[in-house]
Amino acid sequence: MANNEVKLDAPIPGQSLTAEPKSRPWRRPYELSTVDDAVAFYIPMFQDDTFNTLLLEQIENGVPLTSITEILITSNTMEGKHSIDVGILTAPVLIEAMQTLAEADGIDYVIGTETEAYRKDYRGSEVVRRAVKESSGDKGDDLMLAEAEMEEPQEMDQEVMPERTGLMARRSAE
Repeated sequence: MANNEVKLDAPIPGQSLTAEPKSRPWRRPYELSTVDDAVAFYIPMFQDDTFNTLLLEQIENGVPLTSITEILITSNTMEGKHSIDVGILTAPVLIEAMQTLAEADGIDYVIGTETEAYRKDYRGSEVVRRAVKESSGDKGDDLMLAEAEMEEPQEMDQEVMPERTGLMARRSAE
């Protein structure tokens, strides 16, 4: 398209306000308005064998339970099932259901609220190790070790200053 051509099929300003009142999911009342209703909506998912198989694969691959929960909540909020606040209040129930499912199958899981020490260890996860091994033959472990050595943070010699606290504490201009 040349610079002097005008695009005439673009929406006009205000066109989004001309849609029918209940034609979009965000223009309708939510289907589930309480936490109890939302939990009753989600729990049958955990009884489906196909859902459980896919879910357990993701948990086994190291995907944090909080990430899976966020995906479920966000997608159902976009579809108009429940509001985001009902979804957030439902999240602990979903995480516990996934924990119970993983423990029943003997799978180690990651909740997603672990400390920084876990995140450093996570970069050498089994999924990455398997992918590197498949793509490079037997050299996979050597590549992972070399990569881990390169990513080690260098310690810096600095004096530790006491942290100033409080709302009105001044910050040093270093």
